[in-house]
Amino acid sequence: MVASSTHSADEGASLLHHDGTPAPQEGAPKPDGSRPEYFLPIALLAALAMSSTAATSYYAYATLMCHDPAQCEGAEKSRYAGTIAITTSVANIAGVMALGHLQKFSIRNSKLGLLLWMLTRSMSAVMLLVGVTTSSVIVALSGRIFEGLASDNLLHYVLNSTYSRSEDRAKTSSLIGYSLALYLAGISISPFVAGLFGNFAISFFIAIGIFAIAIAYLQAFVPTPGPTARKDLAVDRHEEHRSSKVVAKFARTVLTPLDSFYRHPSTLFVGLSLFAYNTVQSYMFNALLVHTSIHFHFVGRENGILISIAHVVAAFYIILNLYIIPKITERFWTQDSPSDPTQTCAETSARDTILGLLSLVVEILSLVEIGFAKTPAQIYAFTAMLALSLPAPSFIKAAFVAYFEGEAKSKGLASLAAMETLGSVLGPIILGGVQSLSSLDTIVFFVAAALAGVSAILFGAGISIMRSVERMN
Repeated sequence: MVASSTHSADEGASLLHHDGTPAPQEGAPKPDGSRPEYFLPIALLAALAMSSTAATSYYAYATLMCHDPAQCEGAEKSRYAGTIAITTSVANIAGVMALGHLQKFSIRNSKLGLLLWMLTRSMSAVMLLVGVTTSSVIVALSGRIFEGLASDNLLHYVLNSTYSRSEDRAKTSSLIGYSLALYLAGISISPFVAGLFGNFAISFFIAIGIFAIAIAYLQAFVPTPGPTARKDLAVDRHEEHRSSKVVAKFARTVLTPLDSFYRHPSTLFVGLSLFAYNTVQSYMFNALLVHTSIHFHFVGRENGILISIAHVVAAFYIILNLYIIPKITERFWTQDSPSDPTQTCAETSARDTILGLLSLVVEILSLVEIGFAKTPAQIYAFTAMLALSLPAPSFIKAAFVAYFEGEAKSKGLASLAAMETLGSVLGPIILGGVQSLSSLDTIVFFVAAALAGVSAILFGAGISIMRSVERMN
């Protein structure tokens, strides 16, 4: 099992025994009255809503900060890139503070956690619309605070925690992959549609409308948790009222998601891998859109097409690896003997590990190529190549969670989400600073490639350590 010697007794109830059989699930999460599959459409709808403004928002900021939004130059360019980096950092700091609280809500009630996420995230589109309407940069950029409080990482955490409640670990891996595929499909469609309209402000109305549909779906089709969950909620609230140290309680809530690394130190390298990956990914498309807007004069339509290309490729890549290739393999290499669940899980984990490493290597190569790109055609081509790295977190999490059982799966995913969010805080500071301060802004892509290399090394080492510790126990 994945554990340190000092915590072996505690981990016995949550991880696999060394022979591969499931350990007793004393701490298994209580069912919340809903099936994990019911949450899959939320990934698609949330992505459609968020991505509606993904490309147009940068053009909207440019209209507020540049005399000619199609050609920001000189001081305007530095102000534009620097402001985006600063507001992104502030938003991600808000995400760090929000994760612990969202984790508590999600453990009690996944439906409530998602509802709070969608209501908060929809406010980012509202503030952006108000800011553009009133020509207020401050109001428009304040919407990014709501993006931080309800970031993509937090959405994936709530959804993945729900999927991890499935008793079938192979199914958990598939649900995580399918969820990300739907998410990427939504991101690929929406900005392209929004870019077809002459007035970029229409995209803000589209986003608000889709969020309303997602909330309606959640209320109509996802069952409300039973009395047990509400009872637990009442008990927790009673305990919270007994705490007199508000600051200490807040700090404890913020740090709670990292508890899994304390209990299972051998998993830290995988967490650091996601930290390095998200340091890159949290600002990479921001850097790319700023770069294309300034150097290639891309507007909302071109940037929308760029994002669509990236996420269509990524979604197809996930479906290819999780569904099409396995089906073809089963058709030609079907075994008559009964399958071993333990072997199936091991094969799934190995597959996810290989795909995760492959995605990270592709990211390194594509970032270097983008740094050397000289024409819009090259930007489109290398962005499509970069898209093959977008599923990396899905593969990393699936490989990681295969070593856990019961409630430990949800806690492990929370720790990974915390590392992703911390990486999101650091990414804009490092990469945004490099892009805004360097006279050669393409250097940001080479710095990002180096960080992606660190992520690949940490992931490979981390999974090897987890596997070794499991064998020893």
